[in-house]
Amino acid sequence: MRFLTSLHAKILIGYAVVGILFVGFIVNSLIQFRLLRAELGKQADIVVFFDILRDARRLEKNFLLYEKKTDLNEAIDKAGSATQLLSNIEVGQNTVSVGEARAVSAYRDRLIELVRAEGEKSVPQDLLKAVYLTGSAALRVGERLNAAAQQSVQAALLRHETNLQRSIWAGLLLGLIIGVLVTRSVVRPIREIERNLQKIAKGETGRLAGNDLGDEVASLAQSINDTLQELEARQKAVAQSSRLVALGTMLSGVAHELNNPLSNISSSCQILFEEWQELPSDQIQRLLSQIDNQVLRSQRIVSSLSNDPESKALHRTKENVYRLTKEATELLRNQVLPTVTITIDADREIEAMVDRTRFQQVLINVIKNAAEAVKADGNIIIRAWREVFPEGRGTTWEIEDDGTGITDAVAQRIFDPFYTTKPTGQGVGLGLFVAHEIVSQHDGIITAEGAPGGGTRVWIHVPDQSHSNETEDTPAELPPESHESKAKQ
Repeated sequence: MRFLTSLHAKILIGYAVVGILFVGFIVNSLIQFRLLRAELGKQADIVVFFDILRDARRLEKNFLLYEKKTDLNEAIDKAGSATQLLSNIEVGQNTVSVGEARAVSAYRDRLIELVRAEGEKSVPQDLLKAVYLTGSAALRVGERLNAAAQQSVQAALLRHETNLQRSIWAGLLLGLIIGVLVTRSVVRPIREIERNLQKIAKGETGRLAGNDLGDEVASLAQSINDTLQELEARQKAVAQSSRLVALGTMLSGVAHELNNPLSNISSSCQILFEEWQELPSDQIQRLLSQIDNQVLRSQRIVSSLSNDPESKALHRTKENVYRLTKEATELLRNQVLPTVTITIDADREIEAMVDRTRFQQVLINVIKNAAEAVKADGNIIIRAWREVFPEGRGTTWEIEDDGTGITDAVAQRIFDPFYTTKPTGQGVGLGLFVAHEIVSQHDGIITAEGAPGGGTRVWIHVPDQSHSNETEDTPAELPPESHESKAKQ
């Protein structure tokens, strides 16, 4: 039946059946009450009969004690009424016996004889004895009938109570059965939907199958399927947008990183063009070597775009910290105002396990960022030493400038891609982001904060041992060094 495929219809049927059961219980209770009332009505005549007989015996005794004729007449009337009631009384399925009816009639007749004998000087003792005996017999009939009536009432009450209990239990049982059936018919499709959703979450299926679970569930399944389809389409769009964003970020980073070696190549070539005849051969050799190094560096940056894992792996070697830092500052000499003082405060003998080309880019980006933040006569101090961090024993750099400084809010976002505090057109916000990525590849940490009294301080720590994708050309075990000896540029 099409009607029974609807959850709404099933619930309505359940309520209707429960309502019918309730109405049936009420009707049955009314019928039982009517039967009980009829039974009580039947027994009321017996009670009246018994009460009349007792009143007749009482009046009889009063007459014998006080000799009031009115009492005797009333006793005769009541005995007559009792005789008439007795003809209509039934106890259970047994009618009143002929002997019992005669006993009541005999009592009335003896009372009548007693009235006739009253005019004589003395009432015969035989008559008084007959009145007593017939009265006692009639009263025993009343007592028997009264006891039978009480038993009949008790039996009727017991039947009524039993019927009510049976009706209640039957109603509860049927209600429970109907409730279970309706609940199962409603819960089963919902649980089926839940199981299908779990399969979708595990990737076992892509759609819900609910056409055979009821109209409402089928509609719900269709709505969920439409939502899943829409979400899938949006996820594809988001994934495509994410890939485009990642590609744009990577290309912007490469362009940003190529800018430094290209600037150095351009500066060296310009010097060679302009001063080729005046420069000594050793300086020409040094400029050509710088151009060659910067070309190799550019090739390394471009090769990071390929899918070759070897080109993306770190090539960590044991590098002299002072020389690595000094070379970074020399590569920036054409991009930093000559009036800015850069001081290197580091032991000339300590070494660090880093990828030379990539980590030099970290130093260049951080130092260049500091140089752009200071005034024309600003100062930049670069410190380096060996120490132990939770990440392991390694080398720490500290680059501090006396520029305008940064706030805590800026420090929290300073390594985000495309975040910059520079005016529009003077920076794209990728230098420190690239530095953060390279340090992370070394399993190191880099942080920034505003220095006390103004300026900015950047810390970089690179552990000797790393678990990232890398190759090492020399052992990572380095001797502990101090930074007691100092050097300045």
